[in-house]
Amino acid sequence: MSFMGPIPLAMFAWIAGGAALLAISAYIIKMRRRRFEVPFARLWKRVLEQKDANALWKQLKRLISLLLILLILALILFAALDPTLGAVSRDARSVVVLLDASASMKAMDGDEAGKKSRLDAAKERTKALIDSMGGGDLALIMKVDGQATPMSRFSSDAPMLDKIVDGISASDTPADLTRALGAAADALRDRPNPLIVLVSDGAFPEQQLGLVNWTKGGPPPPDPKAGKTMSAWNAKNLASVDLSNIDVRYLPVGRRSDNVGIIAFNVRRYIANKAAYEVYVEIQNFGTEPAHRKLKISNGSNPVDTQLVDLAPGQRVHKIYAKLPASDDNKLRASLQPVEGLGGSDPFPLDDEAYALLPVRKKQKVLMVTGDNLFLEGALLVYDNIDPTKITPAEYDAKPSLADGMDVVIFDDFTPAVLPMPPASLLFFHPSGENSPFKVLGETTNPHITEIDEGHPVMRWVSMSDVNMDKSQVFAVDPKKGDSTLAYFVRDSIIVAKRDGKRKMLAFGFALQSESGVTDLPMRVAFPMLLVNTLDWFAGDTTDLLTTYATGERQRVPLDGVVGATEAEVKGPDGVVTHTPVIDGLATFYGNRVGYYDLAAKTTEGKVLAQIELAANLASTTESDIAPSTELTLGGKKLLAPEAFAITRSQKLWIYLILFAMGLIIVEWVTYHRRITV
Repeated sequence: MSFMGPIPLAMFAWIAGGAALLAISAYIIKMRRRRFEVPFARLWKRVLEQKDANALWKQLKRLISLLLILLILALILFAALDPTLGAVSRDARSVVVLLDASASMKAMDGDEAGKKSRLDAAKERTKALIDSMGGGDLALIMKVDGQATPMSRFSSDAPMLDKIVDGISASDTPADLTRALGAAADALRDRPNPLIVLVSDGAFPEQQLGLVNWTKGGPPPPDPKAGKTMSAWNAKNLASVDLSNIDVRYLPVGRRSDNVGIIAFNVRRYIANKAAYEVYVEIQNFGTEPAHRKLKISNGSNPVDTQLVDLAPGQRVHKIYAKLPASDDNKLRASLQPVEGLGGSDPFPLDDEAYALLPVRKKQKVLMVTGDNLFLEGALLVYDNIDPTKITPAEYDAKPSLADGMDVVIFDDFTPAVLPMPPASLLFFHPSGENSPFKVLGETTNPHITEIDEGHPVMRWVSMSDVNMDKSQVFAVDPKKGDSTLAYFVRDSIIVAKRDGKRKMLAFGFALQSESGVTDLPMRVAFPMLLVNTLDWFAGDTTDLLTTYATGERQRVPLDGVVGATEAEVKGPDGVVTHTPVIDGLATFYGNRVGYYDLAAKTTEGKVLAQIELAANLASTTESDIAPSTELTLGGKKLLAPEAFAITRSQKLWIYLILFAMGLIIVEWVTYHRRITV
C-alpha cells in the first residue's frame, strides 16, 4: 500500500492529533447533563446531586460513542492520504512529463492539414502516454517555457492528469530546458524507477543540451599535468544538471521547418533632433527554400513604409528607416505579411510581429535667467530641440510669471525668492542663500571632481575628472527626500539632483563665469553633453537607444524619481495585472507575451510615482528556427522513445473508506438518539 496525499506524514500526524483532541473535547461537552427546573426541588435534591455522571473518569466509561467518533475521524483522515493498493510493485514508474509550452510550440504544423499547433499534438501524445501507464505508475505534469512550472502532484488519476494537460497553453518565451530538467530531477529524488519524458519539438540551444551529467558527481576533473585548467570544468560542473540513475526519453512533435521571422526591432532617437527617429529591423529566413514577404512598418494606425522582401535560404537582412518624424501615437509596429505563391507564408506567425515605442517628444521651452553668459547661451542655441528665451535676474524678480508655461528654467548664479510653479523643471548654477532648493552646508575652495554617478542619466558619456574650478558650494543630501549626489569632491556633494513632485531639479555648486567663481567646464566637451543629458532627463528621455525587451528574460528597468516604492504594477498586453518588486529605483520586468506593457510604481495609498511603457518581442533565433528534431541528443546521449509501461495494478481505497465512515455516522446517530450511548 502507498499513500499519495499532498501533506507530509509528519504534518499529517499533528493534524490527526489535533482533530482527535477536538473530538474528545466535543464528546465531553456533549455528555454534560442538562439542567431542568422541577417543582419540590428539595424532595429530589439528593437524587439530583449525584456526581457520578459528572465525573470525567466515569463519563469515559461510556466509550462506545467516543470510539465511534474517533473511528469516523480516523477513516476520513486516512482517506485523505489517498491510500492505494498495488503501487508498491517493483515495475511501477515515477514519471515527470516535461511538456514544452515555449513559443515555437505555437507553430501550426501539428497535423498534415496545418489546423493544429505543435502544442495540440504534444497534448495528444502526452495524454496517450498517461493513458498507457499501469495502475501503479505515478506521473507529474510540468509545463516548460521560460520557467518550469509543476502543474500537478504525482498521481495515477489519468482523467485528472488529462484535464491538467488540456488546460496548458503556450507562452511567448523560449524554453529553459536546464531549469526544467533540474526541477524534474529534484522531484524524482528518492522515488522508485524515475523517468523523465520530454514532449517537445526539440528547439533548444546547444548550450542547454550539453549541461547534463549522466554519472554521479559529473565527469572527473581534468589532469593539471596534462596542461588542462580547472576553470572550464568547474564552470560546467556547477551549471550542469545531475541526471544520474534517471531514465530520460523524448517524444517529438512538429513537421515543417520553413519560417521567416523578425529577430530584431529597435528605434533610436537622434541626439541633435529629438523630433526625429531611426528604426532598425532585422529579418531572417530559417527555411531551406527561398521566401518572400511583405514588410510593413506602422506608427499606430498610420503606415510608414511597405516593401517586398525576398530572402534566400538562411539569409539575414536588415533595414534602416532614417529620419522618421514623430507622431502623436508612440506605438511602432513591424509586421511580415504573407504573399501569394511558393514560399510566401509559414506556420509560425508569432515572430511575424514586433513592437517598439516612440517616446512622445516636443520642443522644450527653456527660459534662461542670466546675465551675459555666452557659454551657456551658445550651448543652448546649437541644440535644435529647444525654444530658448533669455531674461535678466532683475526682470525675473520684477515679474516671476515670465516663467509660466516654460518646460525648463535655468538660473545662472541667481537664486530667486519665488520659484517657478511645477511642472517646470529647474537647473541651478551656484545656488546660494536660504532660498536654495538644496540645503547649502558651506563652501570649498579649489575642488576637483573625484567621483561621479555614472548610472545617472545626466552623467552619461561624461568625464569631469579634469574640470577645474576656484570654489563650489557643498550641499546636504537627504536620500529620504529623493536627493542624490551626481558628483563628489572626496565626500562633499557639489552636483546634486532630485525629483520634487511632478518636476525635477539639478544644481551645480559652482558658477560658470561670474564674480561668484569661475570654472573651465564651458571649455570642455562635457559641458554641452551635460546640458543635453539634463534636458533629456527633465523631459523623461533617459536613453537614446530605446531597445525593446526580449520575452522570457528578467530585466532591471529604471524608474525615474521613485522614492519609497517597493512594488510596481505591470499590466500586460492581455490585460492581466501582476506585481513586481522595486529595489533601489529598479523594477524587475519579465515579459511572457509579446506586445506592450504598462509599468507603474505606486505608494501604499495608490498614488502613482512613476509610470512607463515597455515593448516586448520574441527576438529569439532559437525559437524562430522551428525545424523540429526527430532525434534529440542530451549531454552526448541520444534520447529514445519511452518504452511501454509494465502492467501494474492499484486500487483506490478512499471511496470505500468514505462509505464506511458514512455508515458509522448513521450508527452513531441512531445509538445516540436511542439513548444507548448516552
